[in-house]
Amino acid sequence: MRRALVIFLAVLILPIQALAHAQLREADPASGAILDTAPAEVLLTFNEPIGALQTRLFGPDGSVSDLEARAEGPRLIVRLPDGLSEGTHALSWRVMSDDGHPVGSTHVFSIGFETGAPEAAPEPVPWSAAVARGLLTVMLVMGVGGMVWAVLSQTAAPRVTAAALWAIVPATIALIATQAMDMTGAGPAALLSGEAWALALNSPLGLAAAFAVGANLLAFNWRKWPVLLAWSLAALSFASAGHAARAEPLALMAPLVFVHAMALIFWAGALPGLLFALRRPDAEALMLRFSRIALPMVAALAVSGGILAWRQIETASALTSTAYGWIYLTKMGMVLCVLALAGYNRLRLTPLLSTDGALARMRFNRSLRLELGLMLLILALTAGFRLTPPPRAIAEIAETRVEVHLHGRETMADIVLIPGRPGQNNIEIVPLDGNFQPFTPLEVTLFFSMPEAGLERLEAPAEKGEDGIWIAGPIHLPQTGNWDIVADILITDFRKELIGGEISLLP
Repeated sequence: MRRALVIFLAVLILPIQALAHAQLREADPASGAILDTAPAEVLLTFNEPIGALQTRLFGPDGSVSDLEARAEGPRLIVRLPDGLSEGTHALSWRVMSDDGHPVGSTHVFSIGFETGAPEAAPEPVPWSAAVARGLLTVMLVMGVGGMVWAVLSQTAAPRVTAAALWAIVPATIALIATQAMDMTGAGPAALLSGEAWALALNSPLGLAAAFAVGANLLAFNWRKWPVLLAWSLAALSFASAGHAARAEPLALMAPLVFVHAMALIFWAGALPGLLFALRRPDAEALMLRFSRIALPMVAALAVSGGILAWRQIETASALTSTAYGWIYLTKMGMVLCVLALAGYNRLRLTPLLSTDGALARMRFNRSLRLELGLMLLILALTAGFRLTPPPRAIAEIAETRVEVHLHGRETMADIVLIPGRPGQNNIEIVPLDGNFQPFTPLEVTLFFSMPEAGLERLEAPAEKGEDGIWIAGPIHLPQTGNWDIVADILITDFRKELIGGEISLLP
């Protein structure tokens, strides 16, 4: 048990990219824009409804101002102060996702001309919030789940179940404390702020914490119906917050999380009690009773888990191209191991309890301890989902692009700018010959300019990729509108052609 807890903590601190679940979709003014006059406000549009937490403006002169912002559905509207100085400004923003998880970043724009971007505070990684959520998960599962098995099997709960029950309230307080620190981005200083605690309590995780405490109080009753109600409240704690429970359609996803949590709480929570039951003379009967209840639980776990995973991941490629997918694959590998152990326990070891008692109990003990350790690791990996957005949240932001075809006497070129908006852009180029067939020149260089706005020529040399597409950039195009574009194509050492046109950036 001690080793399993050490492994659990180790898994939680694996380096996972810290991304959140609300994703910025559009900004006005655009990122990197150079404006003639100061805007009255900044409008940030996300892929889901958000709540305003914190906005701070870093000026080119080093000044820092806390600004007021309001959220309207998926939009964050930040009112800027009057008389902003010329130069580059950095707007540090922080919002709460619909699933209760905070997200923040920095939006840069310039007035008049660009200067060095002011340094904003880095986005903190929510390790403490993930650890607190993981610890509360373990305590709920081991405490409430252990009591559920105790009342259903009419056996005494082991000491680890009672210890987990006593730890639920401290773990819940730790969850709210780390949520307060995460939402404000202020670190431990947030714990001295009543406003930060209120923000955390009013978030979806505040509701999850309330269900956890309610489950804890009822589980201490040690009677059947209060404990079964505690089981439901513990499952509601998981179904009231988190990206799986808050995905659309909400009317389906939240109940599926509830069913998934109910099954997991019973199965994992019963394991310490089963270890304790091996000492009893009626161990075989208890194992058979557990199997009869566990079988429909495993079916519910598999069906609900499969649907939830499909909704979060959506594509097979996301399993290996995202951190979320890798966590899921690792978790599923452990689940398969647990299922194999459960099948071995039921089909092989349980019948041996009545014929080969001592040896069967020793093997059963070893197998159950391994199953319990794997369950703790599974719970740890589940908490790790807190640190990375599900692929479906990333996929909801469609990649934008603008295209242009340049036509010359000897050569042509199909050119794509991604995302085709002001700011950093990547460029894909397909050189074509006079018959519209792809060919391989010696060199390709692009030039961008906007003379009417006083923006002189920007150069973007390209390199040939393995798939025959030439790649250039990223290049910073600071302003929306129509840009002049020229492709300098070196056909041979003695022949080249310049072909030009116009490309319009999206706002």
